[in-house]
Amino acid sequence: MRRPAAIPFIVAALLTATPWRAAGQPAAAWELSLKPIKDASVFDVGEEPRVAAVVRNIGSENPQAVLHFETTGYDGRVLSAGKAEVSAKAGQQATVLLSLGDPAKLPHEEYLSVRVVLEADGKNQAEVRKGFGLLPKRTPEGPPENSPFGLLAEGSWPLLQRLGVRWVRPNWSWAERPMDWARRYGIAYCPLVNEANAFLRGDLTEAEYADFVRQSVRRFRHYVRYWQLGNEFDVFHRDGPAAYVEAQRIGHAAAKAEDPGCIIIGGSITELQVRREGWEESLARGLAQYCDIYDFHFYADLKTTQALLDYIHETCRRFGAEKPIWVTETTQVPMFDPDDENQANYVFKRYAHLLGNGVSVVFWHALRWPYPYSVDKVQATALVDYEGFARPGLFAYAALTRELAGARFRRRWPLGEDIYAFEFVRGEQASLVLWTEAEPKTLTAVLEKPTRQGDVRVIRPSGQRKRLPATSQRFSVAATKAPAIYSFPAPLKSLAPR
Repeated sequence: MRRPAAIPFIVAALLTATPWRAAGQPAAAWELSLKPIKDASVFDVGEEPRVAAVVRNIGSENPQAVLHFETTGYDGRVLSAGKAEVSAKAGQQATVLLSLGDPAKLPHEEYLSVRVVLEADGKNQAEVRKGFGLLPKRTPEGPPENSPFGLLAEGSWPLLQRLGVRWVRPNWSWAERPMDWARRYGIAYCPLVNEANAFLRGDLTEAEYADFVRQSVRRFRHYVRYWQLGNEFDVFHRDGPAAYVEAQRIGHAAAKAEDPGCIIIGGSITELQVRREGWEESLARGLAQYCDIYDFHFYADLKTTQALLDYIHETCRRFGAEKPIWVTETTQVPMFDPDDENQANYVFKRYAHLLGNGVSVVFWHALRWPYPYSVDKVQATALVDYEGFARPGLFAYAALTRELAGARFRRRWPLGEDIYAFEFVRGEQASLVLWTEAEPKTLTAVLEKPTRQGDVRVIRPSGQRKRLPATSQRFSVAATKAPAIYSFPAPLKSLAPR
């Protein structure tokens, strides 16, 4: 549907984005960038979505330009369109607010994008495409306490609440305000105490490290229950496990002395595939005595991750040292792949795979990329791009939390190592997260009881939802390389190839 264009207005601002230009084209006389007016360009379901278009006249004698824009769904369907005139003399810039569509008619809870083309001097000067969407507010008390959804993020509390985030893992400082905001939004604050690493580097003495932990827990135990002591200890080389366990011993004793009920998360272990026996050596040195939760980082492909998880569980059983397992960093493979679709797919894949292998809490890395922009790390792992706009993965995360928060893992259906079929249940409802790493395959799902018309839905990583019309106990479901969640009103009785 076409809507009237917003009335242009001019503001003073600096233009920092690089103009869009095809390779080999001469420099344009105009530049265009888009700026979000809401955090990650995520709007309430009843709020008119808008974007700020910043136009700069580099050197054209004609001050008149036109912005053509359209909103599209993830599948490319055009949802709304319009245009706006803008005026800027040479060397000046103007900002125009563009209305992206009627919020009552745009899809909710799914990734949308706006494409803006700047036309001036009789030709297209620049083109920019950015993501946005509409998400409903969630309950003020936040997700259930057993929700497995963590995210590396600091701040953006209203957005985190909309996404269904239960856990955050910020770098620890004695700034009280972020802890207070997290509690107000029903988010558990699980800080990363980097002083453990400083102790291992020799920057702090044992007494200084222990005193810092004691004072931190004493001052902020009313805000923080979960403490992580250190990040990515090098357990793969000489003295690695010994140093790791020693840091855990000192920090654990100091924290428990101030708050016996606090929970100590082990300093995270990464890249087990480099030298996985470092984990076994850590357990042999008594690691289980000095933490309440084991923590790992997984950036490997799914098959490698599966082998490492099997090893972790087997080793814990052999040592009689089983504890809850968290993964406080994970992302798409390859880590620096900027492809939006791949990232959104991996949000579904990572959480389903890890939760289906005995992991209690999973943190995606990250809401925003914490390092300066560089060409080899475009967007990197973040759910929000460098300009502050949503990527599809943000809506994949929101869709996953809506479907699985409060659910428990039931089983992985044995369909071969290349087909991933994880079933979760919440009350009488079942959610099947399904994909394949091989050729697509059609499966037949049989439910434990018949369904009513429209009770079965399929949810894509873009957040798009579609109801399946059949009334039946038997459904055809597709395992493709793009994962999907099939939401059923009853658990599965069987799942097999057709």
